[in-house]
Amino acid sequence: MVTPGHATVVVSPAYDSMSPAQRRIFCETHPENYINTMQARDDFPAGERPTEATVLEANVQRLQAMLKNGSYQDSDTDAVFIYQLSIDGHSQTGVIAEIPVGEYENGSIRRHEETRKEHEERLSHYLDIVGASSSPICLAYAGSAEIDAIVESITQHDPVLDFVLPDGVCQRLWRVTDTSQCDDLRQAFSGIDATYLTDGHHRAASTLRHAASRRAVGKTDGPWDYLLAALFPADQLRVLAFNRCVRDLGGRTTTDLLTELAKDFVVEPISDDRAAEFPAQRGQFLMLLNGRTILLTLRRRLANKSPLRNLDVSILQEQILEPLLGIRDVRGDPRLDYVTGDSGLDGLKARCSEGWQLGFACFPTSLAELMAVADASEVMPPKSTCFDPKPRSGIFVRMS
Repeated sequence: MVTPGHATVVVSPAYDSMSPAQRRIFCETHPENYINTMQARDDFPAGERPTEATVLEANVQRLQAMLKNGSYQDSDTDAVFIYQLSIDGHSQTGVIAEIPVGEYENGSIRRHEETRKEHEERLSHYLDIVGASSSPICLAYAGSAEIDAIVESITQHDPVLDFVLPDGVCQRLWRVTDTSQCDDLRQAFSGIDATYLTDGHHRAASTLRHAASRRAVGKTDGPWDYLLAALFPADQLRVLAFNRCVRDLGGRTTTDLLTELAKDFVVEPISDDRAAEFPAQRGQFLMLLNGRTILLTLRRRLANKSPLRNLDVSILQEQILEPLLGIRDVRGDPRLDYVTGDSGLDGLKARCSEGWQLGFACFPTSLAELMAVADASEVMPPKSTCFDPKPRSGIFVRMS
């Protein structure tokens, strides 16, 4: 665990919310931050990229230096942790524990995103070489009064860590070593039938690969057989939208696009002073087009038994992006990009000011919708949800 005196320097910002260029600059200006142990070739300019072996060896060296310079203290006994994140009046309190990787393999941990094989392999190779896990996967579970009561009793005591990161997220941590409390938590969680991955699909899949590689050389029952996880009650998680921006109109004129949109949507210009109010409900999208702000409200939602097809992000894809703008490959089309909801409408406007002709602000996907998709073994489009705040890397280091 990170030591209190080093926490604000060592604990990393939200890695996935930064571009490779932003991560590179952050690493250069914050050499003591844990993010320096997680670098990848993509974090370097195309003409200056070192080999993967060189990058991984540098990660190893930086990690070893941090483990020796007092940034971390060893745990001398088994423990679980209660982890609380707070920002802007929102607070969520979860349990940090190890979960058998088999629960991901057998579907007890339910997923809603596809993973990319090359990304799984890269993260698995990182685990093989660097041998450290520090970024917990995030799991949601249906609320439990029994778990809430245990967590509440623990958080009545002083935390072992209490600090605020530069982005305003307050982090508190309670260490639980009392055998009876750990047993009570274990027993309470045994009544949870399923958990839902909200963040960390690739980390979970790569841990499964890493465990298989360890077993292949005769190593069993090690840290690689467990996922480092943060478990939160679903009703405490804050879900923000993941917005879209499009490079051009796909050969259409503005008038032509608005005419086509009017067939399925009520098209309503919105003044700048009202724009932040929308979208206010499912079936609404706020569209930025050539300096104009336009509210699109779906005229009718078609009856559909598939929870996936009912998602607003699916409606946006199937009724606007693909048929009107020609975007079919939502993962690889360079004409499409994504903007996290934590940057708000201003973040989307900033992208449009950089030359993207269209922006679409979406209504957030709900936890209930996510769970329905996962229960149906369906897969959401990429960037369907933005959970904020997220557990951070660098609080824990678990070596394998």
